[in-house]
Amino acid sequence: MFLLRPDKPETEQDEAMFDASYKLFCERIIRQRLLVNNEVLRMGQLRQAFIDMVKANEGVDASNYRQDLLKKRLAQDFPQLAFHMPTKRNVCELVFAETLSKDALVDMLPDPSGTETTQSSELSQTDSDNETGRTKCQTTHEDTRTLYTAALFLKRLLSDTPGMSCPWPPTSENLNVTESQTVVPIGLYNLLSWIIGSTEEPTLDHYVNIDDDVHLKVLSVCQDIVYLASKGRKQTPKSLALGLTVRHLTGSSRIVSLLNRLGHCASWDTVLSLDTSLAQLTLVEGRDKIPKGFSKRTPTTLVWDNIDFVINLVFMVHQCCFHLWRDE
Repeated sequence: MFLLRPDKPETEQDEAMFDASYKLFCERIIRQRLLVNNEVLRMGQLRQAFIDMVKANEGVDASNYRQDLLKKRLAQDFPQLAFHMPTKRNVCELVFAETLSKDALVDMLPDPSGTETTQSSELSQTDSDNETGRTKCQTTHEDTRTLYTAALFLKRLLSDTPGMSCPWPPTSENLNVTESQTVVPIGLYNLLSWIIGSTEEPTLDHYVNIDDDVHLKVLSVCQDIVYLASKGRKQTPKSLALGLTVRHLTGSSRIVSLLNRLGHCASWDTVLSLDTSLAQLTLVEGRDKIPKGFSKRTPTTLVWDNIDFVINLVFMVHQCCFHLWRDE
């Protein structure tokens, strides 16, 4: 059996900590700025101003002084103060005089972006990290619900997206930036553009307008998401073109497979099937065409190995093995 010391209750002495600095804080900030000047300040700003005053006057670090304790003291000493929690969860609780009219309140509201400056050095810039643990829990729950709802909306958009509708095999006309945009939902494209700060246009009626270089990057990420959401069943111009390009540049199935596992391109089998289909399509459409550099009635000899590819088992590189020469 163990005897436990009961938790120390919050006494008036605890609430009256830094009393000298608190009185100075009330005189300079609360009475002068809130009640006389009718300013609107954030609770986080008030807490930071109080901490700065304690540091300057008493030489003590009061950064652990809880915001809810300061709010309780202010509510007891200044019943004419009003505390308002905005609907935007990234904005700290607002404090102002209850006699402030609605029109004046709107004019005096601080910048929601949190970039406003004050003439007094006693009020430094703070953000929602200074909110109480209770408020943080509420904010987390609210944000979770908002993000989850948005995720379900995007999931439905991705499910309804048909993907590439061109016949197999897709050619260069189907593997370009314009066609890439057709497989990306507007909601997904605009969301990523908002996230990275490329635009502030709140619309889902059309693709938002962003810089060309950023547009290519956003389009690339969106195609990865489309490919991933369909578990590889919906090919995109990027997944096919990137895999085919890497195969032609390196001939390495290992590199293509690595990019495929990272969700950037199609599988090696799909890329090989595309390459074969394109070759067959070229034979069908260009049976009577003479390749560039060739001329009629000139003897041409082609020798090839009976195995289509020479496989390097160490580097997983596939190389064609044939020889071609012409008699002049």
